[in-house]
Amino acid sequence: MAMFKRIQELIYTSNLDEVNLECIDLYKNINELSRQAFYDKDEAARLAVHRILYVINLAHLAISWELPAKNLMHPFISSIKYLLEKHWQQSEQSKYDHILSDIPAVENFPAWVKQKVAEHASNELHPLFTFLRDAATFEQMREFFFQETPLEMLFGDILAFMLPGVYGSIKVEFLKNYWDEVGHAEDHRVHRNLRAKLMNTVQIPINCYVQNIELLICEELELINMYLSLATNRPKQSELVGVMLATELMIPNRFQYSIKGWQRVGLKEDDLDYLIEHTSVDQAHSEDWLNQVVMPILINNPAAMSEVVLGIFRRLSIAMSVLDRLYNKIQTTETACIGKFKRK
Repeated sequence: MAMFKRIQELIYTSNLDEVNLECIDLYKNINELSRQAFYDKDEAARLAVHRILYVINLAHLAISWELPAKNLMHPFISSIKYLLEKHWQQSEQSKYDHILSDIPAVENFPAWVKQKVAEHASNELHPLFTFLRDAATFEQMREFFFQETPLEMLFGDILAFMLPGVYGSIKVEFLKNYWDEVGHAEDHRVHRNLRAKLMNTVQIPINCYVQNIELLICEELELINMYLSLATNRPKQSELVGVMLATELMIPNRFQYSIKGWQRVGLKEDDLDYLIEHTSVDQAHSEDWLNQVVMPILINNPAAMSEVVLGIFRRLSIAMSVLDRLYNKIQTTETACIGKFKRK
């Protein structure tokens, strides 16, 4: 059995007090796997640890009256999450030291960050987006869409983790963003439901991001784990603010490429409500997140800039690795959706 599936069992169904010896062995194995992944740069180990971390992170969203994650807070599960996130953070930090040593003054931050994001190759400058717009087949479009599912389906939940304990204008902006995510309290306009509608249209199971973890590329797991790990680790909220700023600055233009690609392979405008919605609301969110969230934080707490900037560049860097991998993947026969989710 894959290790991530055993961890799932331990979270949801097992009596952990009765498997202490197994837990000791599992912890040792995961610790070694983590070192191989984050320090030895072993790709197989990296995939394995991100699958494990993902199932633990997903358990923080488990619904208690449907499938309770009864052992989520058990010290064994908590220690695995702590271990993996500690090793990951340590391995990541050194990548950005050169950026963090040259951050701007607070008053120069807005222009600086907009330029950095606009110039970054993970933006619509990446050749994957023109490929989707101009050349991708239906199945290639579907593969790209499938791989993006975890973050897109869980974005509202990630935002919700940021709401407690924050007040004033920052809370208001969080809530405005969340209000759009939940469709202004109209169920059929909730962004998650709009995406589910498009998933149904292209015949991707709505629960694929939970039931088909083994089909997700490592880079996508790394991306969603970054969001969920920061969201469920309260001291990392400043970093998550930066991640969200990079997200809002990047997204609007990217969706235009997917819209045109889907239309080229036969989808109608009504099918694409989810994508079209984001081309308008996210443009406003990016400016508001910068001016109403990030700048008030930095003006009152300039020392937080290093954490915010770290979040920005982690988001850009991991997004770049996702795009590079998918650009190669969807142009080959190495596809998840095509093999697993047959069109009717």
